Amino acid sequence: MSAPPIPRRALWRALGAGGALAVTASACGPNAQGPATSHDSASLRFSWWGNSDRADLTTKALDAFEAAHPDIPVSGEWGGFDGYFDKLATQTAGGGAADVFQLNEWNLREYADRGALADLAEHGFSDGAWEEGANTSGEIDGTTIGATAGIGLQAVVANPQFFDDVSVEIPDDTTWSWEQYHELARELTRKSADGSYGTSYQASDQITLGFFAAQRGVELFDHGALGLGPDEAEQWFSMWSAMVEDGTSPDPSAALENLTAEPGESLLGQGRLGLQIIPANIAIEFERTLGLELTLLRIPTLTGKPADLGMWYRPSMFYCTSAASADPESATTLINFLLNDVAAGEILLADRGVPPNTEVRTAIVDLLSEADARVVEYTESCAPDLREAPEPPPAGAGSYPGSLGLHAEDVLFGRAAPQAAAHALVDDLSAAIG
Repeated sequence: MSAPPIPRRALWRALGAGGALAVTASACGPNAQGPATSHDSASLRFSWWGNSDRADLTTKALDAFEAAHPDIPVSGEWGGFDGYFDKLATQTAGGGAADVFQLNEWNLREYADRGALADLAEHGFSDGAWEEGANTSGEIDGTTIGATAGIGLQAVVANPQFFDDVSVEIPDDTTWSWEQYHELARELTRKSADGSYGTSYQASDQITLGFFAAQRGVELFDHGALGLGPDEAEQWFSMWSAMVEDGTSPDPSAALENLTAEPGESLLGQGRLGLQIIPANIAIEFERTLGLELTLLRIPTLTGKPADLGMWYRPSMFYCTSAASADPESATTLINFLLNDVAAGEILLADRGVPPNTEVRTAIVDLLSEADARVVEYTESCAPDLREAPEPPPAGAGSYPGSLGLHAEDVLFGRAAPQAAAHALVDDLSAAIG
């Protein structure tokens, strides 16, 4: 296999520096820039990443908060995902971070270890009405350092039109295994027109690798140490490599291009892919380009048993209170409002994922779009087979998405065998977290 004409290793490094791959950034909010909102007399500052649509919704939620708490004015500061964490790191180091800001799962522990985050529980945060386990990823040693802004799960999206065109039935997702996933995708490729495929190479998917490892009884990161071993990583790389080798997936160059394509330019968005694993809440982005509803399926398991799903409620992002805030009680009051007040829920809906508060979710379900309602339905259908979430990854784990991407690309283009790439990945991550 030859290397692609345009090198992408720099891209993987850039994505890793932000702690997320392109699909994750899409799930968290597109890259757009924006000014601070106009609350000039603010005593609190709230910083987040997202696009202009998220900014409009969040600003309306802040207005509702001020109406309910006229003694706590708030100023909003927002920008795109790119550059958000560099700016936040600079502000935090200089003591100028916002009172409330967003973090993701890969850098939450790092900020906590620096002493940059307040314990929300000490300042009145409540998750008593939440889905059980929805905020486990925001807790360390009995302290609550982050509040999950929305919960999400991975899903295999199936294009029903693709299946109809090749006269293949969509499978029972409660009983399929990874081996059956490969077999089905190979059948779809074989029966479809040239240029269409059952699935595409996804060895760089850092979210699903965590679930894949959990299905094997291994934590990606385990109590501050690396849990992923070379055996699990090799199995992961080998599975996806086999799909390229037997033609189930597109060739390496096309597969790599598909990984970073916008929805409308991707194989799935063009109706040329039968199956793809994505965060469930971004299925709507592909549905808009296709003009049809995609079917949300559970990810396969090692055993084909539903109880071995290995998934947990994954936080879309966290709201955090700065340890340097002059008013942590008011800052945490804002977080409580955004997550636990129906008035905020009616504005934000599912913008940051499925609401973790079940009372808010019930109150707003009739206001959700059909697509968001299907994501909620899918999430709730998986609930009986979800496992407890792991604690936040250790400092240094932010290198994981980019490192995985680099080694996945090496496997894709034959620069490294799965076994060698697996050992290299484990070595990189071990060094990163010390």
